[in-house]
Amino acid sequence: MRHAIVIEPVSEVLKQCARIRDTTVAARNTSSGGGLIKETHAVLAFIGNSVGIADVRQAVLKGSVFHKPSFASRKRILSAIDHRYLNTASECVVQSLVKAARHGVHSVEFISLAYLYFALRDRLICEFVTGPVWDRWLRKTTALTPNDFLSFLQERSPDYPEIKQWREATKKKLASNALSSLRDFGLLRGVKNKQIQRPAVSPEAVFHLLCILVAEGRESASIIEAPDWRLFLFTEPEIARALSDLAQKNWIRFEKSGRAVSLELIRMPEVGK
Repeated sequence: MRHAIVIEPVSEVLKQCARIRDTTVAARNTSSGGGLIKETHAVLAFIGNSVGIADVRQAVLKGSVFHKPSFASRKRILSAIDHRYLNTASECVVQSLVKAARHGVHSVEFISLAYLYFALRDRLICEFVTGPVWDRWLRKTTALTPNDFLSFLQERSPDYPEIKQWREATKKKLASNALSSLRDFGLLRGVKNKQIQRPAVSPEAVFHLLCILVAEGRESASIIEAPDWRLFLFTEPEIARALSDLAQKNWIRFEKSGRAVSLELIRMPEVGK
């Protein structure tokens, strides 16, 4: 069995990918307004017009990027977009999102890549999807309510003392916004009664997750076994098919025979391919 091979030109970019994941626990999504799909797209469109990130931030606060009636709302939304996408310590994330946004605000290319980083930049969301949501999906029990998220918080509170300090109202608002966000990104459907569904996923989103896993030190079969693929509700055969699709695009080299896995990155995780 060969281990995952990283060719030299991508090594510096992969170092950035290794710092993507947020390991803190915070209730930042209590007032984020869900997935912020339109607002995020508007910000990325500005950046795509060769506007610097610092200038875009100022434009958001002035109300020039998207319409929100109050300065406080614009500042709150900007803070969420900053954390999810602009402050990831990786230029390739911003560049790739800008390129994906050119496909349109409702495109699979944009929404699936935005969803990936939304989840990886929020530890509770990531653990909720790869834990309780995934378990329900496997059991074919697709109904999901805010109470399921509240139960998840209760279960995780012994490991995360921060949760114990939150008010019940904070937890309830966090649960409601978490499910609204996951619906906006396509993991759930329904307004009042929400159901789990497999989201549409672009090859670029698959490739970005693969690069992050490689950057974090996973090799060979452990890449396919990573729980993060559950964010897309991918089973192991579906992971292998998605990686085979990347190989057909000549983005990677990939072979799988039983438990033996051979994988090599070819392209770089950035805009242009």
